Amino acid sequence: MTVGVRASRAMASPDGGHSCGPDTLAADPRSAGASSVIATPFLLPLLIGVIERCHSRAGPSITDLNGRALRTAFALEDTHMNNRIAGFDGLRAIAVLMVFLQHRLFGDIGEIGHLGVWIFFALSGFLIIGILSTQRQRIEQNGSRFGAELKRFLFRRTLRIFPIYYLMLAAMCVLMRFGMASPELASGMPFHFAYLSNFWIGSVLHYWPGRYSHLWSLAIEEQFYLVFAPLLLLLAARRHLAVCAVIVVTGLVSLLAMRAAHWQEITIYTHPLSNFWLLALGGIGGLMVAGKTSRLRAWLGHSVTLFVLSLCLVGFCATEPAWSDLDNPLLFTAVSGVYGVCIAALVCSIACCRNAVVMGLLEARWLANLGRISYGFYLYHNLIPDLTRNHRAQALFGGVVPVWAHAAGIAASFAISLGLALLSWRIVEEPILRLKTRRAHADNAHSVLARTAGVTVTTRQGERSEHALTDEGTASDAARAHERGTHIAQE
Repeated sequence: MTVGVRASRAMASPDGGHSCGPDTLAADPRSAGASSVIATPFLLPLLIGVIERCHSRAGPSITDLNGRALRTAFALEDTHMNNRIAGFDGLRAIAVLMVFLQHRLFGDIGEIGHLGVWIFFALSGFLIIGILSTQRQRIEQNGSRFGAELKRFLFRRTLRIFPIYYLMLAAMCVLMRFGMASPELASGMPFHFAYLSNFWIGSVLHYWPGRYSHLWSLAIEEQFYLVFAPLLLLLAARRHLAVCAVIVVTGLVSLLAMRAAHWQEITIYTHPLSNFWLLALGGIGGLMVAGKTSRLRAWLGHSVTLFVLSLCLVGFCATEPAWSDLDNPLLFTAVSGVYGVCIAALVCSIACCRNAVVMGLLEARWLANLGRISYGFYLYHNLIPDLTRNHRAQALFGGVVPVWAHAAGIAASFAISLGLALLSWRIVEEPILRLKTRRAHADNAHSVLARTAGVTVTTRQGERSEHALTDEGTASDAARAHERGTHIAQE
């Protein structure tokens, strides 16, 4: 996904609002401070390896336990409020606040909205690809069927995404019927209903349609699910890392080709091939940290690694107005690739982190609660009219709206968006998620019963063959051995 500053400005303001990002600050790599910061991530694995080796006899390390927690979260398909990965709700809240401030301040604080959207993409890839990999393992190990697993995945995604999305579109149709919505909405409504908003914006309009521009990112995620969920469920789980790597390479090559061909920035920005690679990067991170290698989790989860990654992202975000206008397509693609890797690494770092201070901040009640309703907040926030950047407000204040009025307008927009998201969560999303959780528990129970039945059939077949070939005493010994095997399988 290209990160052109002109596209980002247009996303923030359909009226052509300006962006005044900070000047690029070049750090001297020869300085001792910069050298120590750059060298720290490379020295950490060696130090952590020595510490883990010294404590290997004391039992499983906390990173081993965290890896089990990640695998459990994927296996339980991130159901409802339980079995969630600590810190992710806080990260969602930070990301949605970035997008909100970008839209409300019209780019006056840099390009933080773009960073927020990419964080959402990496988070989705981390979780969804991990879930699909677990479902594929269920096919390989437990005899489940491709069709059943694909149906389960799509059913769960539908319950999570569709209800409030289509309720919002229905409300927009009502407003449009009474002349209370912009004329652009009528031409784009078929695209919105089909989750093709990105094509409508990038290939039909070629500009950002104000209040409905944020729907493009939801279309990208849905398209990713529809294309790659069947593929990952068909291919062996051991090949999923390779598939994700191919998606990343394809995305970056496509980005390079689009820039070299001088496509419109908004077309590149909203194209699926320019965005899928970041979801795949998040998936690569999720598959790697959920594996059995504790050293990688220890390095990623270290607070110093998290701090360095955060600084890198702040630097990328602050200097984006400069590097997003690079004329060299190869250099632009390289910078975008490094930016995406840092974002995916940050997501993995939070998933592996067990630093009490960091987790205390990310798991703060207000932040975690906002992250829990972030989908609804993201969906509604851009639909709330700006209360101070309009002709009525300018006329009220004599032409120039004071800063305090702008701040009050932003606070009011936030409160309205938050209220709508809370109502949506209580009335629609939470009850549906309970249904989703009950369905998941029923599926898991059915899977356990199927495995138990399969082992029992094998036991009985073994008993019959033993009776046919040996005497009664030998057959009894074989039956007891099978019973022990059945008990272990059930556990």
